[in-house]
Amino acid sequence: MQENPVDNKVDNSIAAIWSMMLPGLGQLMKGQIMAGIFWALFVGFGYFAFFWPGLFLHGLCIMDAAFNKGQNSWIGFDNIYKKIIFALLVLALLAYIVIRNF
Repeated sequence: MQENPVDNKVDNSIAAIWSMMLPGLGQLMKGQIMAGIFWALFVGFGYFAFFWPGLFLHGLCIMDAAFNKGQNSWIGFDNIYKKIIFALLVLALLAYIVIRNF
């Protein structure tokens, strides 16, 4: 008898690699079907609108696949201070990318 592939959830690092290749695929591999479909559509619309929004959303999709535990957690951090520091680091990285390219 074949097993259901959704029952064998992948590790977060593997999910992040899959999301790098195709937005939403990491979430699908982790068994988060609606999140995977949402990210695929959202990032696709971002790239369609303009390159930078798509790149930003793709980065968020990868981080969601890497850090989201799936139990209504936001990026998998346990307290608000870690969430704020993480968000500031992401914003600093994006600012560096934009400044360096202009």
